[in-house]
Amino acid sequence: MAPEYFPETDYVVATRGDGYAFVYFPTGWSAEIIPDRIGAKSVTAYWFNPRNGESKLIETFSGTGTRRFTPPSNGRGNDWILVLDDTSKGFKDPGL
Repeated sequence: MAPEYFPETDYVVATRGDGYAFVYFPTGWSAEIIPDRIGAKSVTAYWFNPRNGESKLIETFSGTGTRRFTPPSNGRGNDWILVLDDTSKGFKDPGL
């Protein structure tokens, strides 16, 4: 079976550090994320809009398992950053 075609701008890229992860969605595609890599018992998730600097709380959930995230909008010009924070670290909301 041939893999699905993904245009060069339709990728998801991530980085993580001590108690957080950032996942960049350039065109709003959804993706399954494994938050276990953060090493947190509880994770707080936000959508950060790089076009206007605003963030929106998604939810707080257990830091284990797999979760699917779908950005609030999709298509060209609708990039989003998923911010996953270890709740125990007390990070400020993104964009503040």
